[in-house]
Amino acid sequence: MNNHDSSNRPKSAKGVPHNVASLALFGGTPTVPRGTITAWPAATKEHLDALAEVVASGRYHRVNHYIVGNLEERFARWTGNWAVRAVGSGTAAIHIAIDYYKDRGSRVLTSALNWPGAVGPISSCGLEPTFVDVELNGAGIEPYAASKMLEPDVAAVLTTHLFGNNILVPNLRVSAREKGVALIDDVCQSIAATNPIVDGDYIDSDVLALSGNGAKHLGAGELGFVLTKDTSVIEHVDRVSLTSSSRDGARIFSPDSLGHNYRPNVFSAAVAHYRVKHLDQQLQGRRTNAATLWQGIRHLPGLLPLFDPCDKHNSVLSFPLRIVPEELGLPPGSAGRDLILKLLHAEGVPVCVWLTKPVFEYLPGTRGKWSKGDFPNTMLLLDTMLYVSEIAPPNDVDVMKLYINAFHKVWEALPNLSSQTTREC
Repeated sequence: MNNHDSSNRPKSAKGVPHNVASLALFGGTPTVPRGTITAWPAATKEHLDALAEVVASGRYHRVNHYIVGNLEERFARWTGNWAVRAVGSGTAAIHIAIDYYKDRGSRVLTSALNWPGAVGPISSCGLEPTFVDVELNGAGIEPYAASKMLEPDVAAVLTTHLFGNNILVPNLRVSAREKGVALIDDVCQSIAATNPIVDGDYIDSDVLALSGNGAKHLGAGELGFVLTKDTSVIEHVDRVSLTSSSRDGARIFSPDSLGHNYRPNVFSAAVAHYRVKHLDQQLQGRRTNAATLWQGIRHLPGLLPLFDPCDKHNSVLSFPLRIVPEELGLPPGSAGRDLILKLLHAEGVPVCVWLTKPVFEYLPGTRGKWSKGDFPNTMLLLDTMLYVSEIAPPNDVDVMKLYINAFHKVWEALPNLSSQTTREC
């Protein structure tokens, strides 16, 4: 960024460079006007109609509610490959999947860049999480390191697909299959991973765990799904997640139930049922917006996407980016990223930092047992990542152009801010 010559640029009355004074953080006009952005889950009248149908049914909680069954059937048709069971949440889906395979070993491999709700179920099943670093491109589990760790006591590999990315890792999947290690994919943020994404074929996985909560693609409150081709896993879902009722409506107490009561919320199922009908259009809108945004900012120095925003298979739940501080004249670590975050946020761009620590530091059962220094890529991403959150319809290309303008406005002023930030740090 230091290749910009600001010596001849106008100064404000108090000696502050004009391009700095124009930033919203310093009193300028925000680039994205208030009220321009529609926040996800972007509720509509149709969602109210879906909820009204549940109220009219007089049944709010039964797992055998026809709305739940219709949702499972519709979503199974949309994927074209998997049997589907709705459960209480994406975390519940992961918990059920790990519980099914827990007798294969005592450990589960998963990435250190992760979410506590994905990793917590490992310990809940009496197994030990073993953490692996991630790749810088894609932010997914490092496949070669994970393959070397596939020892006889490993029950499963839990692959987390963050931000809407697809983590294919074919060599890791082959190695796991050869050693009888179960493959569980947390696609809570990557709904399109349930479709053919591997050269026209489906991902090789034993179970896909999906979330339908308000922040995710189905935007339906609290809801999750277990997807599998193994009928015995489907039977396991019903066995451990139901306590006093069965799928056919019988009122029974199963002697094998774990009593989790991971029943799907019928109101959430009603909204999700409506969403599935429009899922292709939603994904296309997200992909178009992401491609437009990246096309407009890709030439800015010191800025990289975490995954290819033009990949037609990505779900693009959000649009993650990372900065390269050295290219911007900013100090290493999170200070430079945090400055950019404040500047863009003031301009009205919905940018966020989600994770700030490796997942083992969030969980009491693993805190203090692992060292940050063993996960350099994870730490680099945690210090440099941010993401644009609102890229779903009805936000459109015109909204993305406002985001682009804001990025350019901030990058134009960065040379005048970077030297001050460096001195302060």
